Amino acid sequence: MNVQQHARIARIKQFSRYLYGALTGVRYLLWVTWPLAVVLALVVDKGHFTLGSATFNEVEVTFLQRILLVAYLSAVAVLLLKLTHHFRALIRSFAEGDIFNKGAIGHARNALGYGMATYGLYLGASLVGWVYNLIQHSPASIAVNGDFLVWLMFFGLMFVLLWALEIGCDLHEESELTI
Repeated sequence: MNVQQHARIARIKQFSRYLYGALTGVRYLLWVTWPLAVVLALVVDKGHFTLGSATFNEVEVTFLQRILLVAYLSAVAVLLLKLTHHFRALIRSFAEGDIFNKGAIGHARNALGYGMATYGLYLGASLVGWVYNLIQHSPASIAVNGDFLVWLMFFGLMFVLLWALEIGCDLHEESELTI
């Protein structure tokens, strides 16, 4: 769908170009910070770590804990790089004016999946931090955090937008068949 005569489409294309540039910067930033984080996790003897709600101050880190930290950081980095890749591809489709196609919908679906997986890792780290606090500091303190509800609403909104893209793609294909 490459229609230049619509002002909204032209604005979407222009904003998408800016967003594509910003996502390219994020991608390069991830590629630079990932190895730095891995090196720091392997080299530093003592440190200040936060895992979910648990805070570790000046703790000795064993080699196994370093490897687990590197594995966690790498998993998050890979998921964020995949998320960025698919989101950039989706935005590139928008910048070209080709909004309602199967490729863009596939990239949107994949970006949403990688975003949910990244949030799942975050929830897992929060659970590990909570269990650590439970073991170290009995009785347990339960803090109510609204982040979970915010993320549920965010992912719900993203699914609605994905479904709107799918409906738009179906309508676009039908209109091409009609013409």
